[in-house]
Amino acid sequence: MSKNLVIVESPGKCAKIKSFLGSDYSVIASVGHVRSIPKKGMNIDIKNGFIPTYEISPDRKDVVKKIKDAAKSAEVIYLAADPDREGMAIAWSIYDLLDKKEQKKCLRIIYVEITKKAILKAIENATKIEDHMDKVNAAKARQVLDRLIGYKISPLLWTSVGNGTSAGRVQSIALKYVCTREKEIKAFKPQDFWYIEALLGCKEGEFKAKVVTKDKDNRYTDEKIALEDFKKLDVAKYKIEDIEESKRTVNPYPPFDTASLQTTCSSVFGWGAKKTASLAQALYEKAMVSYIRSDSFNIADEAMEEVRKQVKSEFKDSYLSDKPQKYAKKSKGGVEAQEAHECIRPTHSDDVGDELVDPDELKLYQLIRSRFLACQMKPMISKTVTYTVKTSSGHTLIAKGQTVEFEGWMKAYKYSTAKEAILPKTTKGEILNKKELDKSKHTTQPPPRFNDGSLIKKMEDEGVGRPSTYVTIVDSIVKKGYVEKVKGGKGGFQATDLGMRIFDYLDPNFSKDFFMDVGYTANMEADLDEIEKGQKTFLDVVQTAYDSMQKNIKTAQTNNPASKGTSTNVTCSVCNNGTIIERSGKFGKFLACDQYPTCKSVYVKSEDGTYSLKENKGKSLEDTGKKCSVCKKGEIVKKKGAYGEFYCCNAYPKCKTIFIADGDKFIVKPKGEYKDYKKESSGSSNYKSKKSYKSPKEDSNDDSGSGDDDDILNQ
Repeated sequence: MSKNLVIVESPGKCAKIKSFLGSDYSVIASVGHVRSIPKKGMNIDIKNGFIPTYEISPDRKDVVKKIKDAAKSAEVIYLAADPDREGMAIAWSIYDLLDKKEQKKCLRIIYVEITKKAILKAIENATKIEDHMDKVNAAKARQVLDRLIGYKISPLLWTSVGNGTSAGRVQSIALKYVCTREKEIKAFKPQDFWYIEALLGCKEGEFKAKVVTKDKDNRYTDEKIALEDFKKLDVAKYKIEDIEESKRTVNPYPPFDTASLQTTCSSVFGWGAKKTASLAQALYEKAMVSYIRSDSFNIADEAMEEVRKQVKSEFKDSYLSDKPQKYAKKSKGGVEAQEAHECIRPTHSDDVGDELVDPDELKLYQLIRSRFLACQMKPMISKTVTYTVKTSSGHTLIAKGQTVEFEGWMKAYKYSTAKEAILPKTTKGEILNKKELDKSKHTTQPPPRFNDGSLIKKMEDEGVGRPSTYVTIVDSIVKKGYVEKVKGGKGGFQATDLGMRIFDYLDPNFSKDFFMDVGYTANMEADLDEIEKGQKTFLDVVQTAYDSMQKNIKTAQTNNPASKGTSTNVTCSVCNNGTIIERSGKFGKFLACDQYPTCKSVYVKSEDGTYSLKENKGKSLEDTGKKCSVCKKGEIVKKKGAYGEFYCCNAYPKCKTIFIADGDKFIVKPKGEYKDYKKESSGSSNYKSKKSYKSPKEDSNDDSGSGDDDDILNQ
């Protein structure tokens, strides 16, 4: 066995790192987090300092066993999870699961790129795990806060919106952005406006000029005035009143961080957040780029030296900036970037990516590389010319032209171009020939919907979330059905009815100094950063947040007493005890008996105002007349379920036997054989095995049990 054990997060890194280190090292992967707070129950000991209970994830038990076995024979164990807060949490979890004897062998190594030099340097500078406890506590605080808010707030949603709905510390802010924008769009009242433009001829050519008005962007908001001016301009004489020339410099963009990479890929390639994150992760594991979850523009000295050398080699000396360009950032939320991180950059600036086979990986790599080269190049210089035109009718017109005198950084970064509009040469006082006059009508547009990139950019700007959570947050509100992509056009996220109802409950109840207040949530991120820096303690931050939460919950309960639903005053025809009520569920409103779960009857309202039972998905289609060979009491019936037709005992749930038809006989379906029922009868293969199925209760730490009409029908 190897003397040294290196434990990384992703299996994709193992072979590459192993090749750098040789036979004295074994490299294995934890495959992300190996343990978590159990999904069922809160599992936070509030009275004794908010201590969380952890358990090994079921699908990581074999991984943990492999790690423990390898640790026993190793002399040194290097915990090499990612450099961010989540990576530190993973490293600590592995350390905490090892025996004390193995814990003494553990060292933490940190690297931001997968190169031989970086890995060897990380091992050389390995530190004790105890030196990173502030970062561990920051990660633990995030987990505890997320669980407390999800577990304590979500039940309030169930009584007011519907079972299965959930609140989340950052998730709900992302939903707030989408819902607020949706309300702005619905409240938007379009207004018509007009432009008047003239095509004017001079000795050297012709150009277009726009009439100057008092309104925004030289618009006419009154068509009557526009028509009056049009008539005057149509018979007026035109001449050049003034010529103004100026030079404009446009500085390069900083190198990429996670948010700007997501935003750019969304606008340039039309990619969603998950696709960009997946491709970036693949490039990182192939040692093509540095760590891809970063909120920093920082460039290491060695990388700076290399990129400037490459700019000089690939372009002329005149394109290289006079001195190294360093970029700092601070979001609008007041949250400082983690400058220990680096920007997202190529591991080697001279590598053009020829070895990449996947076309999308190559696209992304070329984007990252060109942006990194461009950030060390000189500004683009353009010449701007403005013609001021006066008319005999007293109107003023403006024409602007622009030419690029020096490409600068745009020579490398082709994804941003300067539009040139070349004006013909003229002289002050020249009389112009009016060739055409045009009055065009336009309509104001509502604010655009957020897409993956712009939503992530919004979160970053306001200090909400972190690079390691952006994609997960966006994916979460989509999967839970709170927002959806608009089909056609430019797409973007639209709040669903369910998402809007959740927002309408959470925002008025929890926006005062709590998690629905963007400023509060951004400050919470800052508090987590301060725990990481040792400036605040885990207990102080969590206790303060908990006290605020309890106060807000009490107010919300007073303002919104729990309600089972709206009564129809009609007695349930099944149990004869309950009343049919209108309830809100995960998929909207539905009618059910108020005695649930004792009575699980669900109704539909007919056009004549009467109520009838909703057809159960498991309703018998055919009686076979055959006795159940297992319980000896029930009969075999043919039913239709979510995945097609199947045969079962009608004594369900006392007898849960499933049968396979074999001519006139019925054979008991072997347990553990989870084939698609529909596949057997019609050839379809849409069934998800029990192994891969996730119930609503398992969907998220913030969620709890279901209770909408479909769940009732399937119980």
